[in-house]
Amino acid sequence: MGRGSLRIYLGAAPGVGKTYAMLSEGHRRVERGTDCVVGFVEHHGRPRTEVMLHGLEQVPRRELA
Repeated sequence: MGRGSLRIYLGAAPGVGKTYAMLSEGHRRVERGTDCVVGFVEHHGRPRTEVMLHGLEQVPRRELA
């Protein structure tokens, strides 16, 4: 297995589309056969964002003590 890559999405304010853009790109990459895993997404109760998570592999959340 080769090296992976990290892409960071920046936005000046909440609600500008960072999470949506990231998840859209994740779906595009999965459709092309790339292994894509979501590390952490906070959807803030936004149903559209929550739906975009479906079909993408996610690292399980763990509670830190």
